Amino acid sequence: MIRRANYVHFFLIGLLASACANHSEEEMVDCATSGLTLAVDNQGNPSACGVEDGSITVSGTGGRTPYQFSIDGSTFQANGAFSKLLGGSYTVTLKDANGCESTTEVSLQVPSSDLAVSAETTSDNGCGEDTGTITVTATGTKTPFQYKLGTGSFGTNPVFEDLASGQYSVTVRDADNCSRVISATVARGASGVTYSGDIQNIIQTNCAITGCHVAGSQSPNFTQFTNIKNNATTIKARTGARSMPPAGQPALSQSAIDQIACWVDDGALNN
Repeated sequence: MIRRANYVHFFLIGLLASACANHSEEEMVDCATSGLTLAVDNQGNPSACGVEDGSITVSGTGGRTPYQFSIDGSTFQANGAFSKLLGGSYTVTLKDANGCESTTEVSLQVPSSDLAVSAETTSDNGCGEDTGTITVTATGTKTPFQYKLGTGSFGTNPVFEDLASGQYSVTVRDADNCSRVISATVARGASGVTYSGDIQNIIQTNCAITGCHVAGSQSPNFTQFTNIKNNATTIKARTGARSMPPAGQPALSQSAIDQIACWVDDGALNN
């Protein structure tokens, strides 16, 4: 009986090790050293107020192809040409196949308009809930003003609430139907998730185990905080996609996945 129990024990360990060893690890990429660069090749100003005939053309180098481009931070396309644009300030984003990003600001000027727009933001400090805000200030002689967030509808309220961290496009329109577009970024604030109180146990229980991310098994060794921090972005991406832990191991709860994402967004601190 003892010999059979030992056999079952080692058989199960072998299955676990095999599941981790056979799982294809994604390449760990440091976006800070990827060399990804965004360049503005051409820009055309709109011909008049309220006329959507402005344009921006950009290109990318470095990183890993294929590239994707966006002027609102959420809708991406395969080419760097954007047309039918109103006057205003646009934050153009280049994203490569590794998920690394590079951004630049491009302003399209409109003749014969005194409409000026600015925005202030507050951080999104929630984990599992969105708490960011954007407050828009518009000046000019052609009142009243109307405000729109992204592809939403125009309204009279210049304050947008309950926003997740990220880049947003805000459009302001005056009484002459002249519009200005600006980009506003809601920063990610501290969520309160800690490594010692939340993340360490998740990693040690599900990843830093025999046959997986421990010394002598699969690299990197997740019993060391430095290795966890250096691979934090990849851990967030793979746990969010539910490809980590690998097949054959218990899946993480959505709460654990959210905590990992919040901790990484907070800066992957040793707190």
